[in-house]
Amino acid sequence: MGCSSSKSNPTIDDTKGPVSAKSNRMASNKEYPASEAFTIPLDTEQQPEMPLNETLRQPPKRIQQLMQEAAHSEPPTLEELEDKQQKAEQRRQELMQQKLEAIQKNVQILMRGQSDGDGHGEANTK
Repeated sequence: MGCSSSKSNPTIDDTKGPVSAKSNRMASNKEYPASEAFTIPLDTEQQPEMPLNETLRQPPKRIQQLMQEAAHSEPPTLEELEDKQQKAEQRRQELMQQKLEAIQKNVQILMRGQSDGDGHGEANTK
């Protein structure tokens, strides 16, 4: 099948002949770049704090826009905050009521299925 053709062609390693372990290590060293080392200071008092790059210091544009809008607008009053809380609580209650109704409907369907299935199921199982 497809595997037999790959064995018939000689590979580069086959044409070179036997390779010693030492020359094999040298070939593998050429594949990787030279090693680098760096020091991470633990005392920040001795050296001034320098950011890694400019983008790490600035928040995303969306956050910057929200911060600018918040700086230019007036803070919400206590009444506005209470109104928002009340609306959120109403939405939570409505969602909870919808979930309860769905659960009750499912329970009724299951109960009907069991009552219909009990009469037929007992006769079949005995």
